Amino acid sequence: MTTINYCPNCGSKINNEVKFCPECGNKLNPQIAFQARTNSVIKGNNKREKVLKKKNHKSSRKGLYASLAVVLFTAAIIFYVNAKPSKEGAIIKEQPKVSGNVNYPSVRFDHSYSIAYAKNGKVIIPLDVVKEKKFVKFDYIGAYSTIPLLAYLTEDGKVVTAISICEPCDSKDFHIQGSNLICNSCGTTWDLNNLDAISGSCGKYPPDPIQSRVVGNEIQIDEYLVTGWTRRV
Repeated sequence: MTTINYCPNCGSKINNEVKFCPECGNKLNPQIAFQARTNSVIKGNNKREKVLKKKNHKSSRKGLYASLAVVLFTAAIIFYVNAKPSKEGAIIKEQPKVSGNVNYPSVRFDHSYSIAYAKNGKVIIPLDVVKEKKFVKFDYIGAYSTIPLLAYLTEDGKVVTAISICEPCDSKDFHIQGSNLICNSCGTTWDLNNLDAISGSCGKYPPDPIQSRVVGNEIQIDEYLVTGWTRRV
């Protein structure tokens, strides 16, 4: 871009390329030509800076929107995961309610033993025993293995049946204290109402709940759920 200046002798317009005024022939001061070139560079730089600033502003805005989208997406995932019940909690939620509210002592409460038997593809334990004792242990004795099971009542009166194994430490015995189910071996603690982990190294592996139903005075578990059970760790 050509910068316009003026001849100091006659006032005619001149550009930054000439050394003599085309009107009066006056030799131009080199400072005028230098100043003209300098003004041109400054204007060019200012224009370039404005363009760059505009581009940087747009880029910053896009980056901010992208970061905000990532934060919102992550928050949505966290909310969904936290709101969604665990596999154990989902099974317990569907379990039958067999009594009113149940209170457990704040001191150690150990299980009782019950007799169970298999019949017509069902593993059966007496409902009245579970309602009376609140927390019982029993064994399924198969052709090739014996699998320990337990049944207990949640604090809102639902019956929970589960594989009685704390798999990482291989303990088969538990006790209840207040609202907690606790492994006798490692001390890992779960909320007995949904089997969510509270503390301990085996928290990811509570007694694995299996679905059961109540028919008359029988708590019935489909036998294939027991025989087909596999260790998680």
